[in-house]
Parts: sequence; structure tokens; C-alpha cells
Amino acid sequence: MKNLLLIILLLFTATNLVAQHNHNHSADNTLNAKEIDSEHSVYHLDADWTDHRGDVVRLDDFKGKPVIVVMFYGNCTDVCPILIQDTWRLYSSVDESVREHVNVLAVSFDTENDTPEVLNKYAKYEQLDIPGWHFMTADDADIRTLAMMLGVQYSKKSDGHFAHSNLVTVLDEKGRIAQRVEGLNQPMNEAKATIESIMDRLNK
Repeated sequence: MKNLLLIILLLFTATNLVAQHNHNHSADNTLNAKEIDSEHSVYHLDADWTDHRGDVVRLDDFKGKPVIVVMFYGNCTDVCPILIQDTWRLYSSVDESVREHVNVLAVSFDTENDTPEVLNKYAKYEQLDIPGWHFMTADDADIRTLAMMLGVQYSKKSDGHFAHSNLVTVLDEKGRIAQRVEGLNQPMNEAKATIESIMDRLNK
């Protein structure tokens, strides 16, 4: 009986250590978003981007309508899938008549691994190879510049993974930051209202 209790105690301790390690691992990978200037437009960035369909696009191709931007990387298996689903949750919460005018830009900061072909597989795996969604990559310098404008921090670690901010951003029709949602599994009510307000203004 004592041996059984000892085994249970050891298992309980081991489980707690694993859970604590995973919690700390996620915490170590999270960087706070930086303050930004909401008057600056990302559409001033002069760069070519390639999406998961192989199409070359420019950010100002999306001007005139609301845009949701999220930055992530494909090899992230714990945080980024939640971040992408948070983005989907915002996108799908918007009224259908508005949603058809909203684009989502999911930008990877892992240029070494996330080629357009890899992003294509990622989009299909997440069942997000749908109209309006663009999984995108570009040169390192252009991705870093966009991240700075959005307030997204990211840093590559020795194991090949990235520490990064968890941020979903809403841009207005001029490419200015209208709303940011930081963290995982956050309420999207304000961001949803912001998107619908932008469309209301554009339709007047």
C-alpha cells in the first residue's frame, strides 16, 4: 500500500513539473507588443509580398476596406494555432455582409521555413485556404518593418523557434491601425465593432 501511495505521489509530482515546464515554455516565448503610432499607414511600405497561392501582392492592394493582420510562424505548435483561430474567430464573428469585404493577412516571420508552398499546406491544414485569407511572406527586412509598425516583437531562439508577441490587428481602409487585441483567447467584441464601424462609414 505504501509503495502504491509512493508511486501515485511520484506521478503527481512529475505531472506538475511537466505542466509547470510547459507553462513556463509558453511564457518564455511571449513578448509584449510595443506601442505604435496609429496615424501611420502600413500601405506606405514599398515591398512585394508572396501569398500562399503564389500571387505577388503589395499591401496597398488591400486599401479601401478593413484588413485583419496577424503575425505568426508555421512551426509554432502551441501558441500560433490559437492565434490563427483567434483571428478566424474575429473574422467569422463579423456580419456576413461585411465579412465579404474583409481581408486577412497572416504574415509569417520565419522566412527560412515558411515558403509560399509551406504556407499553402498550412492554410489547407487549418482549413483557411478561402477567399479573403492570405498567408504571406516577404524579405526579412520588409517583414521586420511591418512588425515594427504593428508593434509586434519577435526574436529567433537557438532552437529555431521564435519568441513573439501575440497580436491581432485591425487596419482601417487607409492602412492605419484601428484596433489591436493582445493575448490569446481574448474577447473580440471591440475589434468586431471596429470592423463594422469602418464599413458603415465607407458605405455612407
